[in-house]
Parts: sequence; structure tokens; C-alpha cells
Amino acid sequence: MASRVAGANTARVEISQKLRTWTADNAQLIDSGAISAREALPRLADESLVDMGAPLNNNGDLVHQAAVLESLARYSLSVPFSLWGHRMVIEFLKLSGGGYAQSVLPGLQAGTTPGASAMAPGYKSLAGAGDLDLRLSKHHDGTLRLSGDIHWASNLYDDAIAVAPAYGPETTHHTGVRGGVIVAFPLKASGVEIGPDLEILAMRGTASNSAALRDVEIRPEQILTRDFSTFLQRTRPTLSVLQASLCLGLASAAYEQAVLNATGFHAVLLGEIHEHGEQLGTARQQLIQLASHVGTDHPPNPQDVLALRLQAGQLAGALATLELKTAGGQGFITTSDTNRRYREATFIPLQAPSETQLRWELGQTD
Repeated sequence: MASRVAGANTARVEISQKLRTWTADNAQLIDSGAISAREALPRLADESLVDMGAPLNNNGDLVHQAAVLESLARYSLSVPFSLWGHRMVIEFLKLSGGGYAQSVLPGLQAGTTPGASAMAPGYKSLAGAGDLDLRLSKHHDGTLRLSGDIHWASNLYDDAIAVAPAYGPETTHHTGVRGGVIVAFPLKASGVEIGPDLEILAMRGTASNSAALRDVEIRPEQILTRDFSTFLQRTRPTLSVLQASLCLGLASAAYEQAVLNATGFHAVLLGEIHEHGEQLGTARQQLIQLASHVGTDHPPNPQDVLALRLQAGQLAGALATLELKTAGGQGFITTSDTNRRYREATFIPLQAPSETQLRWELGQTD
């Protein structure tokens, strides 16, 4: 069992040496897709590290869950990225409750059933930046059927449980967040077709893919909520804090290696490296502060959370680039940790919400 230590200025989760070693030893294999990141989920579950603070910062444990993701991201971004999507599905199901949620949560909490969060279009719609890609309709026989496309999500394994937003059966046309519902369903259900494996840059082991849904039957208890906007607003701080922790873990590993590399003429970059390191330390303390207020009577300002998510991603990119600059030719060997971290960092600006979406949203409040 993992032990946890927290202080006023730090948050740390002691992950077992066995798990740290497994993650580090398999980082390249997961990155290349030779093995799947989901293999870490039961190992994480064995140390009670898959559902800390779910839902809504229960017992104040969200800061510890963030620390788990940050620690793992120092070794491999794929493993905590897979955990992030899985953890969010647990968050959604625990928050909604109900018979269906209770029936699938044991497998998710054990790490034997993967969770796939396909919620990006919902948060984008909430921000007024897009429409939903799925529609729940009532057929002539009275059953509810889900159709449309998941254009991009991770953990899309055929035995996974997915959670996604959709227009509800009472919605006759696209109306933004009005008429939206959140649904959960198994990807093994009839009518779900997962796309072919993609040759993606970095993180091939995360089962990031698309899926087409054609008349997938949805029982009423699989509708997690019809209170679309409230549900998204309540869960987004958790989502953003955990995403930011991924970025900070990657940034920390790149920073530490860049400092080690910055000898000889590479030392000309030390000032820039240390400047970003100071920003990294400040961002980490801000994350702890924001995470500790999620779900309390004094919740964090949503714009502050989004700003942290944006900054964390930018720090990961900047520090991975500085590590590459100080690594020399080693940085261009695809099996090197430096090269892997650089490729992982190039993914972050595209992860939903993308850097451009975050900048657009923050700009709406200027």
C-alpha cells in the first residue's frame, strides 16, 4: 500500500519502488506501442492510486492524486496519461451514482477494466467553442440509441467503459449545452466500431483512437446526468488540475536532465533553464493550492485553473526543448529518454483542451 505525506508547501505520494521501476523500464516499449499503458492500471490499483479524491476532492485527496500523476510523468507520460483518462471516468461515475455506475466501478477501481473519457466535445461546447458529436435518440420501439463519432479519445480498448456527452432525445437541433446529456457505455457494445491503430507520434501505447457509434442501445441508468452544464462545470477543475500535473511531471524530468547537460558551452543556456525551473516551482505550488480548494466552499477560480493548465503545458514544451538543445546528438536517437520526452511534449499543445482553445477561452475574459 502506498503511503502519503503532505505538508503546507509540498504534496508527495510515495509510489513503490517496484512501480517506479516498472514504469521506467517499460517507458520506451509503451511509447512505441509494443506494450500497452493499461498494463500499469492494475499495478496502480494495487497501491490504491487510481481513484484518490474521487469525486470532487473527497477527503482532500485530489492533491495526492495529482502528485501520483506528476511522479509517474517523470518516467513516462503515457502511463499517467492513461491513468488520467481512467481516473476521470471514475470521477464521472462516482459523481453521478446510480445502478450502472455501481455495476462497473469495481472493475475500474481494480484497474482491470479501463476507463475512456471522451468528454472533450462537452467541455468545448460548455465554453461555446463547438458542438457535440453524438446524439441520443428514442427509436420507434422505445429504446434509446446513441449514434455519432468519437473523433479522438484514449484508452479505447474493446473492454473499456466510455463516458461521453451527447445531445439528448428531446433536442431537435444543435443548441450548444442545452439539451445535452452525459452517457456511459461499454465499448464492446453492439454498434461500436473502434478505428484502426494509428501511427501517432509518441504515446502509441495509450490506445488513442477514434470510434464510430451506430444505434448503440443505452439503458436509462446509463444516462449519468441530464444536468449537462452543472456536471461539466463541477468536473472541469479536477480534469484540468490532473492534466496540469502530467505536464509538470514531464517538465520536471526535462529540467533536471537539462541542468545536468548544461556543462561546457551548453552552460550558456543555464540562465534560461533556471528561469523556467523557478516558474516550474511556482506552478507546482499553485497546483497544490488550487487542487486543495476543489470541491470546497471556496472553490478555485475557473480561469486560474485554466491558466495553470496552459502554463504547465508551455513549461513542459520549453524545458523539453532546452533538454534537447543540451543533449547533443543523443537527443535525436528515438530510443533515448530525451527524445521521448521531447516527442511527449509536442503532444501536450494538442491534448484537449488544446493550447489554442485554452488561450481562446482565457482571452474571452480579458
